[in-house]
Amino acid sequence: METRWLYLSGEELTQMREISHDTCVIPMGCIEKHGTHLPLGTDILKGSEVTYRASQIEPVCVFADFTFGSVPSFPPYRAVGTIHLPLEFQMQMLELLCEEIASHGFRKILVVNSHGGNTMWLNVFASSIIPQKKRNFVFAHTKAPKTAPHLLAQMILEQGSGVHPELTKEDEETLIRLYEMDMKTGHACFFETAYMMGFAPETVHLEKIVPGSGQNLHVSDYFKENEIFVKGGGWGFNYPRAYAGDDPFDCNERIGQAALRVGAEVLAKRIKLFKEDENLYTWTMNGQNGIRNDYVK
Repeated sequence: METRWLYLSGEELTQMREISHDTCVIPMGCIEKHGTHLPLGTDILKGSEVTYRASQIEPVCVFADFTFGSVPSFPPYRAVGTIHLPLEFQMQMLELLCEEIASHGFRKILVVNSHGGNTMWLNVFASSIIPQKKRNFVFAHTKAPKTAPHLLAQMILEQGSGVHPELTKEDEETLIRLYEMDMKTGHACFFETAYMMGFAPETVHLEKIVPGSGQNLHVSDYFKENEIFVKGGGWGFNYPRAYAGDDPFDCNERIGQAALRVGAEVLAKRIKLFKEDENLYTWTMNGQNGIRNDYVK
């Protein structure tokens, strides 16, 4: 079933709205450096792919990608290829997009965020921007599920060998080993590498990884130790190669395909809950005047 807004005709969009229970999801990411081995568009590419796959499990309308996001835009953070637009503009653009989507009858809008740097401003957007005036829709956001290596390994240990039909016995052993060693993940890590290898392996270049370059240099730890907040927590100083985590050399396309399938299954369950829930919409619509009736004595 085609679920993507851009691929639907007007009549098909109306039908999809009914199938979706008036729900629309927006994949969100960013454009920034992902180590030396992954493409600049990793976040929005993987977010878009897992969202589309989830929509094939739990039918829901998928809007066009919100490509941009909150990324460091000043030295030493800014890397070649990074695209940053003012957050005020992005918030306004998202607000206008939500209003346009809602004008077509979609009263529930869910952002699937695939970039950690967006979380803070999405929280602000949901808690302050959206409630500022009366709306005819409700808004929420969720993160693209992280599945490799830890969730995949946990499933093998709990459900037994063969739970992931994409994997060989050697792949299962690799995932369990990485899980037991508590493999570090963060940015351009095993998880993101797996997702990209699952649907666009030609964009991944493991041979370009500088071994050990994903380890924390702890350059800016003294700020955190003294409870001083600096932008990004000093991330650009601690991870100058825009890569955080243990080396993903053991990753392969089979693991990537399993990671994507499980990620889509997890996300589909969240979409189903949001689709079928009426409490959030009812609470929001009843509380548009800013007064909760059950609090009025």
